[in-house]
Amino acid sequence: MQEIFNFGFFIISPLFWLGLLHTQYKYRQRVKRERHLYESAINPKNSEMRTFFIAMIVLGIVGSLCSLAVGVEVSYTWIVFYELLAVVALFLPGTTLPFLALFLPMLIVQLFGDKFYTLSFIGKKHMVLQNPLPEGIDFLALLTILLFLQYLFIKFNRKSVNSPVIGKNIRGNRVATYLFDKVSVVPLVLLVPGDLFETTSPFWPVFKIFGVKLSILIVPFLIGLNFRFIGEQPAKIMQRLANAIGWLALAALGITIDAFFWKSPLFEVLAIGCLAVVYCLIMYHFRKVDRKDQNQVEEALDGVRVLAVKPQTPASKMKLEIGDLIQVVNGIHVTDEQSLYRALQTSPTFCRLKIKNRRGDLELKESSIFAGGPHEIGIVTFPSDEK
Repeated sequence: MQEIFNFGFFIISPLFWLGLLHTQYKYRQRVKRERHLYESAINPKNSEMRTFFIAMIVLGIVGSLCSLAVGVEVSYTWIVFYELLAVVALFLPGTTLPFLALFLPMLIVQLFGDKFYTLSFIGKKHMVLQNPLPEGIDFLALLTILLFLQYLFIKFNRKSVNSPVIGKNIRGNRVATYLFDKVSVVPLVLLVPGDLFETTSPFWPVFKIFGVKLSILIVPFLIGLNFRFIGEQPAKIMQRLANAIGWLALAALGITIDAFFWKSPLFEVLAIGCLAVVYCLIMYHFRKVDRKDQNQVEEALDGVRVLAVKPQTPASKMKLEIGDLIQVVNGIHVTDEQSLYRALQTSPTFCRLKIKNRRGDLELKESSIFAGGPHEIGIVTFPSDEK
C-alpha cells in the first residue's frame, strides 16, 4: 500500500499529465504539418510518445538510483514551487526554460530560506506543511543528476531530427529547417525531511536516518529540448551539445564534492548560479554555431535535394542522408520531384542513384524498391509546387 501511495504522487502530478498532453499535441501537429507539405507523414508512428515513455522509465530508474545513492533531500514546498514553474516552462518556447525552472527555485530558496516559502493550511483538519530548509549541497547533487539525465536524453535522440519545415533564405530560395521538440517527465525518488502533512494518510512512509525524520516521494522532473536547426547537420550539433552538457554534469559533480567539504552557503549559491549561467551559455553557443552553418539544406537546380529519409524504406537501407543531392536515377538526370519519380518508374523494382553528398563527393547507391510503388522509395524532397 505504501508503494502505491508513493507512486500516486507522481501519477496525480499536473506536470505528468500536461507533459503527456503536450507530447500528444506535438505529435499531431508534426503529422499534420508533414501531410500538408509532403502529402504523407515522414514517420506516422507516434515517436514523440515513444520517446516520452522510454525516457520516463529508463531515465527514471537511472536517476532514482543516483538520488537514493547520495540521499538527495528537498522540501515539499520547494517541489510544489518547481512543479509550477515547470508547467509554465512546458508551454513556452525556448531551449533553456526546462532547466531555468529548476535553477530559479533553488536560488530563491537558498537566498530567502524558510521566510520565503513557509506555508500552512487550516481547514477541517489542521495541516502544517513542514519546511526544513534543504542544504545547497542537496540542490547541487540534484542538478548533477538532472544534467546527466539531460545528456543521456539528447545523446540517444540525436538522430531523430527528421521533420523539415520549408522556408526561404535571404536570397529567396527555399530552404529546410529542422525542429527538435521532445520532452519527458522523469520520476525521481527523493527524500523529504519532515512528516509532509501532519494528519494525512497513515500509509505515508516515514522513517528516520541519523535521528532525522524523512519521507519518500516520487517527484516528476521535466527533461527535454526545443531547438530549431538551420544548418544541414542537426545530428552532429546534437552530439556536440550532448557532450557539452555531459562535461557540465561532470563539473557539477566536482563542485558538489567541493561543497561537501567547504560547507559554505555562499559557495553553494554561487555554484548553483554559475551552473545556470554556463548551461545558458552552452545553449546560446550551439544556437550560434548552427546559425553560422553556411551549408543549409537548400533547393537545388542540378538535382533533387533530400530533406528527410523515412525509416525502414529503401532510402534508409541505402543510407541516404539529409542534404544529399540526387542527380541521376537509373541513368536519367533529374531536377525535381516529378522527374525523379518518372525515372524511378523506368525500373519499378530496382533503382540506381548517383548522388552528391554533403562533402561534395559523388556516390553510387542502389537498392530494390517496393514492387508497383516506386514513389515509396522513402525520401522527402521539396514539393514541386510550393504550399
